[in-house]
Amino acid sequence: MHFALTKEQKLFQTSLRKYLAAQEKTRAARMFITGDLSHYEKIWTGLAELGAMAINIPEEYGGAGLSQVDLIPVLEEIGRILLPGVYAETVAFATPLITQYGTAQQREHYLPKIAAGEAKFTLAIAEPDTFSFAQQAIQLEAKPIGDYFILNGRKTFVIDGDNADAMIVAAKTSEDNITLFIVDKEEVQWSTKRLQVIDETKAITEVHFDNMRLSKTAILGELDNGWNIYQQGQQSLKAALAMISVGSMEEIVDMCAEYAKTREQFGHAIGRFQAVKHRIVEMKVELDLAKSIVYYANWAVAEQPTDVVTAVASADAFAKNAFIEVASHNIQMHGGIGFTTEIDCHLFLKRARLLESYLGQLQDSYDVIIKAQGWMLNDQTVQQSEVLQSNNT
Repeated sequence: MHFALTKEQKLFQTSLRKYLAAQEKTRAARMFITGDLSHYEKIWTGLAELGAMAINIPEEYGGAGLSQVDLIPVLEEIGRILLPGVYAETVAFATPLITQYGTAQQREHYLPKIAAGEAKFTLAIAEPDTFSFAQQAIQLEAKPIGDYFILNGRKTFVIDGDNADAMIVAAKTSEDNITLFIVDKEEVQWSTKRLQVIDETKAITEVHFDNMRLSKTAILGELDNGWNIYQQGQQSLKAALAMISVGSMEEIVDMCAEYAKTREQFGHAIGRFQAVKHRIVEMKVELDLAKSIVYYANWAVAEQPTDVVTAVASADAFAKNAFIEVASHNIQMHGGIGFTTEIDCHLFLKRARLLESYLGQLQDSYDVIIKAQGWMLNDQTVQQSEVLQSNNT
């Protein structure tokens, strides 16, 4: 079991870093805030030309036929620049699910498009009334009428719902069962409402389904088995998002260390002061711990050992907490200037706060870990959860 990147992966990551550095790092994110998507689209096209979209797509569909582990270099680097959009949702959620559960027609239609950077996927799971990613919270109905399903309802926290080419939607097809559907903008149209969220570098939308008619060919996987399929995709996506968080943390630590070398106080660089040095070391320790846990989670998704669910939950919880902590320290280390919009510090903290609630709350991951450790002993469950939270903070 070896978690270091291979020589080939390191070379690929170096090429990616050089390319993204030439794109002025967070420029795409800052332009995205103003509504200008041109630089983001340019980077998306560039990543596709470098092969970043085709990594885990089978060779017969124009891909490289690799695994989740090979996504790590790309995920780290886009985390460094806070890339907007739905890269993780497309390559770490839609791609593996379509590859494994899609029909031959779905695979032939979507996978070559994803590999070429011509299709962006998002997912629509949570709903406004509950804002929960749990199965019992899904109330969007898909009623069968002949050879079609009629969808009525709303979804919230849909990333890039107004820019994505397709979305994977979870809907009720019976009283206790969920089915996943591929909703394609080329076939049907949906209406969206942009939501105000803390991280403006992500377009978060509410999507309305008003008597939307979908063919049965839009079903992803088996009818009424959508929740099991979604959970598998969720593991892959959570591991990928944790890796993106690690990339962001790497950029933060580098940013903070560089600032400590150049910012002078009382005639000396502040990096010479013990309190500053200790804080940067603490940030680096958090980064290294997160990287180790998250690397394992992505390996587990690729290899499917018996502890894959626990590994992903651990990576999700630790990375979310560590990202928030490191980003907060970064603002404090920059002092007054750290609170200004001109410096990137606030962008990273906002992204950390957004990811904190994406795909579920921290408590959801704690519950998975608690159950896996056999701690489900009624009144002791809360106590163990508090221990986990205190250890992370």
